[in-house]
Amino acid sequence: MFQIDKQKSIPLYRQLMNEIIIQIKDEELQKGERLPSERILAKEVGVNRSTVVRAYDELDAQGFVERRPNSGTYVLGTQSESFSIKKMNTTIFSSIHQSEKITQFYSDIRKAIHTNSDKLIDTYTGELPSELIPNIDLPQLKWQEFLNERNDSLGYYPLRQEIRQLMNEGIETEIMLTAGGQQSLFLLLQVLLKPGDTVAIEAPSFFNGLSLLQSMAIDIIEIPVDSDGMKVAYLEEKMEKETIQLVLTNPNFQNPTGSSMTLKRRKQLVSLCQLYRIPIIEDDVFGQLFYKENSSLPRLKSLAPKQVIYLGSLSKVLGKEIQLGWIEASKKVLDQVKKLRDESESQLSIFPQVLAAHALQSETFKEELIELRTHLLALKSLFIETLEQQLKGEFTYINPQGGYYIWLTYRGRKLMETDWYYFLEKEILIFPSFFISSDVQSCRINLSRLDNKSITEFISRLSKIVEIWQSE
Repeated sequence: MFQIDKQKSIPLYRQLMNEIIIQIKDEELQKGERLPSERILAKEVGVNRSTVVRAYDELDAQGFVERRPNSGTYVLGTQSESFSIKKMNTTIFSSIHQSEKITQFYSDIRKAIHTNSDKLIDTYTGELPSELIPNIDLPQLKWQEFLNERNDSLGYYPLRQEIRQLMNEGIETEIMLTAGGQQSLFLLLQVLLKPGDTVAIEAPSFFNGLSLLQSMAIDIIEIPVDSDGMKVAYLEEKMEKETIQLVLTNPNFQNPTGSSMTLKRRKQLVSLCQLYRIPIIEDDVFGQLFYKENSSLPRLKSLAPKQVIYLGSLSKVLGKEIQLGWIEASKKVLDQVKKLRDESESQLSIFPQVLAAHALQSETFKEELIELRTHLLALKSLFIETLEQQLKGEFTYINPQGGYYIWLTYRGRKLMETDWYYFLEKEILIFPSFFISSDVQSCRINLSRLDNKSITEFISRLSKIVEIWQSE
């Protein structure tokens, strides 16, 4: 069907693209016609599957074909437009789930948030409420002071120094400031991976919803998480059978489960990845929200400075509007990240960096951060105590050591997506597990959105929902 000449200097994926484009132009391929699967076509023309994946992805981006999840790749035919504008994903979950029920459920949650109902209990929203963000008095700054501040290629130096003190570790690696954890991750994935590579991630995990992984045709291997964090033994079994280019982990207060990786598993993970020479991205955006300082575990970065790339964030403490994060990595890695960032002209503004530096220098910040941790611990303790009193045995959960999420899993009958609509009826907003995985039994609760009174009300309404589930 298609002819590939491996002696030509033209890349193989481009040759395949050219063949398909010509056949579409000559109407040898008709609109609506289904192209062979990546594996079948790769075998027919004698190339790697990743070559076909890249060709199909670029043809999709240019409007020649349409990639339909769980269906295949279809010819769109001749276009009247001179270029194609692809529809953008409206949610982070659209790359995983195409179910109309899920899309509608997500839409209904968003509508409920905007109703401003006095009875609504919102544990779905993922950030701290504004009243819990440290309230810091900032010095008066003149416009010229901002303009005269030096913003070098790694970011505002005083802020980088404050972050080093905040981390309280003397690892001699570079820190590069970014516009938050998402930008850090997106830049690194593009530097470390190429189309067709394989990444190991935790399950459940928000990493599975990254549109960049889909657009780069990255294969994903999911590693289960329990109360001790990522199951490293399971990862080891996979590494013995498959080539993995990167491990993504959220070892502290994992999102969404709230679990923290034990010291034993941290050491196992580091040793395993050193053996296979696989880099680790340690996403620790909640790292400043441990409940008890003396119970904090060592960072993976401190266990293996050369093996681990560390991601931190100030947005989880100072508020999402601040949009500040950092990458801690070797000079070699950061040089490539800086090059990619500069090419995309996404340099970080000096204004939030200066303000954040003043915030971290403030004694008020340190005091309020301690108060925030204490408050979150109290909320977590009260929630678990109330849950055990009224619904003992109905749900399992991982007792978090920090952060503000708790993950509830229903132990009764097998649930369906529609069973979670009872939460909307009772005016409770939760984050259901099926938004990011195939699991339908669990949900994430943002405890920071609750207070003592609303915890009692939440558990009361939850009890009524469980009664409905049990009666059906």
